Amino acid sequence: MEVLEGILPTPAVPSEQLFAAARSMREGHMELAAKIATEHLTQEQSKISVEPATALSNSPALRDQVASFADAGILFYHSGLEFWRLNPAERAEQGGNAAVTRVFVADERLLLETSRVIVRFMPDAIEKRGEILERHHLVEVETAALPADTVKAAVLAGEAREASLRLMKEAGVVYAEPDFIEQIGQRYTPAHLDVAKQWHHTNLGSAAAWDHSKGDGIAIAVIDNGFDVNHPDLKFGPLSGWFRPTADQKDADFVAGTQGMADKKHGTACAGMISTREGSASGGCGIAFRSRLSMIACLVDQVGPQSTLASAIGQAAGLRPGAPAGCDIISCSLGPSNDARWTLREVLADAIEQAATRGRNGKGCAIFWACTNGNFPISSDGVCSHPDVIAVGRSTQGDSDDACGFGKELEFLAPGVKVWIPTSGGIYQTMTGTSFAAPCAAGVAALALAANKALTARDLRQVMRESCDKVGSLPYIDGRNLRFGYGRINAEKAVAAAKVFVPTVPTV
Repeated sequence: MEVLEGILPTPAVPSEQLFAAARSMREGHMELAAKIATEHLTQEQSKISVEPATALSNSPALRDQVASFADAGILFYHSGLEFWRLNPAERAEQGGNAAVTRVFVADERLLLETSRVIVRFMPDAIEKRGEILERHHLVEVETAALPADTVKAAVLAGEAREASLRLMKEAGVVYAEPDFIEQIGQRYTPAHLDVAKQWHHTNLGSAAAWDHSKGDGIAIAVIDNGFDVNHPDLKFGPLSGWFRPTADQKDADFVAGTQGMADKKHGTACAGMISTREGSASGGCGIAFRSRLSMIACLVDQVGPQSTLASAIGQAAGLRPGAPAGCDIISCSLGPSNDARWTLREVLADAIEQAATRGRNGKGCAIFWACTNGNFPISSDGVCSHPDVIAVGRSTQGDSDDACGFGKELEFLAPGVKVWIPTSGGIYQTMTGTSFAAPCAAGVAALALAANKALTARDLRQVMRESCDKVGSLPYIDGRNLRFGYGRINAEKAVAAAKVFVPTVPTV
């Protein structure tokens, strides 16, 4: 992990000017992006710096991340070392960012350090957490929705990374880590409006599956950046809500319901893949159209800490204090946009593990996650490599693998190339990405689980594996290969297998 000396972010203030800079970066117009960035700095903080950190946006590995930060109202710039060495409060007095202490780069990922630290305590030390935190000049700011025995704390003196290292020496601390702000984007490739129909139902054998299961009684949560709450073909379930970020992106508060929720076509499409209502005027139909779907929006600007994503999983699994009963299945298609490198923070790892083992009264929530769209090994992605995550790749209408993420961590493929699904504005669109393969798999899992509600998350995973079609030209060794996983999912076979599967007894 390398600290970028002399490089700082501006305060987070979204604007049309910065949207234009982000668009220019993504389109490869780097001189124009630099010009817009310089104009912005000149207008907003000329007393500090007018020199954008163009080396970051010029790096192919970092460009999409820098563009996402620009969308969120944040530019990176070169400051003098004297200004860089000031604490955030002193920088803020001169118009600087009051939240970010330092900018790091690790494994080609930009990480913005703030005053927030995530700490997990030993069960017998949780009651002494105030004393432990005070000893290291921290104060607790949040516990709700985080994994058990875990708190978010604010560093009152010094930096988060160093405070985390000191806390790790405490016998009562399991781990401590900085709660970095980072890009957590969307795993899809945009496509154009089309009149193509839903070929994926043919490949999946959906019609035959619907003769036996339509997803009745199964609760699914989709976690994404936002949803079209007015789409005529979608209905929001009881766990729906959104995480309202603070202006500095350090924290986020959960808001139940849909009022104020951001409208994002990516999340709308993911939700629509699962549960577009039957009999819609469009002619489209979700895979598990009678399931109860809750939409949970977070990281609306595609930047923020992993602790917010962890809280969203806690909400989906019903593990938040006072939350209603959680969902049976969770689908998420968020992650680095253009490659597989993603370091999993302990707080998110704990949230995944607890949802997968404690959700559904110990039967566990099945967690489906879209793997990278790029031709990269999934082993570089700490989230999709988590043993409780079902990593899903995308398949074409012709059942090819379409060169997305690969490796032993790949579970299976699901249709995700030029699929016709709902999106924002009450319309339908052909879209491509593993982002839509993951909810496709979640929908098939809902059909299977509705056929046998006694299945644990591990049972359901096994059913999905064993019912895959062995598509493609590569040989399957012990039932799988690196490009197709266990094959392409099959709804008809999954429902049939679930009906006769003998459930295991939950261990929790």
